Amino acid sequence: MLTKKARYALHALVHLAAQPVGLPVESKRLSTDTRLPRKFLESILNELTKAGIVCSKRGKGGGYTLQRLPADIPLVEVVRLFDGAIGIIPCVTFKFYKPCAECERPEECQIRSVFKEQRDMNVTFLRNKRLSDLIPRE
Repeated sequence: MLTKKARYALHALVHLAAQPVGLPVESKRLSTDTRLPRKFLESILNELTKAGIVCSKRGKGGGYTLQRLPADIPLVEVVRLFDGAIGIIPCVTFKFYKPCAECERPEECQIRSVFKEQRDMNVTFLRNKRLSDLIPRE
């Protein structure tokens, strides 16, 4: 399940992607337009900026814009940024692997095998979906 932070990030990114290219959106307006809490949103935008997904410009005429085209932003990148591992148990994750205390041979564990298959499907799906897939088409 996506955390609230990841969902809010996706809502903010969809809103930014719907703007004319290069037109900055102030955090106050973004908060109002998306109905997301401003302080929480600013924290999310800061993380998205550090990750190179959005860029920010201070001062008059400033705000936030996408740093890349929506078609160049895979959803897996956003989900991992805010939620970490895609797998639902730690012994099937790529970057956050942790063996189960009760499992002596992880490579033979049927529980791990099934949830690894589920993880693989989710990762493949999220790698193939882009921010552009979330933008409403007119």
